[in-house]
Amino acid sequence: MQKIAEKHWEFPNRMEALSNVAKEVFDWMASLPLSSRAKYSVGLAVEEMASNIIKYGYDDDREHLIRVRIVAKSSQLEVVFEDDGHPFDPTAAPPPDIENIVNSHKAGGLGIQLVRRISEQMAYTRKGGLNHLALRIRRYEPHETQLIPPPHKAP
Repeated sequence: MQKIAEKHWEFPNRMEALSNVAKEVFDWMASLPLSSRAKYSVGLAVEEMASNIIKYGYDDDREHLIRVRIVAKSSQLEVVFEDDGHPFDPTAAPPPDIENIVNSHKAGGLGIQLVRRISEQMAYTRKGGLNHLALRIRRYEPHETQLIPPPHKAP
């Protein structure tokens, strides 16, 4: 698989920093031969997973660094997150209780599920005190316009 482009970001565990990085991610992707669907999917993944790290990964107010690497390849994008927060494997997180989320009238609770739906693969490891989450997202063709694919069906 041919690598088209690669970019790295490192930012503190603050929502303002994530907002800036999210904009930089979209600006960087604008120059790449990617469908709107792929750009949306990568942007959603970066915002959802990094915001979860910021909100839930730390018990202290100290600054911690979050790293994001995106590699655009001929048929897919790889998005890799690295942080020193609490160990958390989003691939093992239970599906959300949709009824409870709707009835609570609170925002949130669906981010991991959305990222699962837009990713072809999610892989988590914990090494050297760091969480590593790797996502594989299809590049999609320009005519593929459905933003969030239907749920995967069991064989």
